Amino acid sequence: MLTFKVVLLASLVVLATSCTKSNVRQLVGNAIADQTNTEVKYTAFECTMLQQKCVYGEYQEWKTSNKDIGCSCKKM
Repeated sequence: MLTFKVVLLASLVVLATSCTKSNVRQLVGNAIADQTNTEVKYTAFECTMLQQKCVYGEYQEWKTSNKDIGCSCKKM
């Protein structure tokens, strides 16, 4: 639980400083996803593969700030 709090705090700091680098945002997103049993991908091809794999989970898709596709599958 402490690790999750540290990751959450780090992500809030990065977001609060208005960091625009997609690599940093992806790193923070993946760190949070690891703690919440969620898989995150950031390309159209990876999202297609994840959607096919996410049969027993909750699939979500969105546009990133640089107009790419992002997606996640939260395992149930």
